[in-house]
Amino acid sequence: MTQNTKVQRMKLGIALETAEGYLDGRTPTFHDLQEMAQTAEQIGLDSLWLADHLLHRFREQEEYGIWEALTFLSALAAVTTRIVLGPLVACTSFRSPALLAKMADALDEISGGRFILGLGAGWHQPECLCCVRGTSISRDSTTRYATVCYDREAHRHPARPF
Repeated sequence: MTQNTKVQRMKLGIALETAEGYLDGRTPTFHDLQEMAQTAEQIGLDSLWLADHLLHRFREQEEYGIWEALTFLSALAAVTTRIVLGPLVACTSFRSPALLAKMADALDEISGGRFILGLGAGWHQPECLCCVRGTSISRDSTTRYATVCYDREAHRHPARPF
């Protein structure tokens, strides 16, 4: 075993819930999330994360929505000073790459460099179906992975083929 002379402490973060009905039966407001973020910062937590979803739709449950993560992270960046902020994780299907890059750049500026951009492909089929045209989603229950098949023709721009 090698001896490491530099000791790093474990970092701790928190994921805040932003879905409808998830705060004592009601939807958390920005003020609620601001208080939670500032408390997390005051007690010494290192990071704060928000889930990036459009909606949740599960069988035999009522559909419910969720606040848009990057907008709320931007607002939380403006009212905190130290805590690192990020999406858990940003779904690459929800926004064009250029828009996501611009949003991440702006959020990093607002936060003074405290933003971490985590990216993911998405997993919740109803969300994917409502925002990604020209795709088909299949779910293999044995592997628990989602496969997205992109239809280039559905997204081809006449002036800029890719």
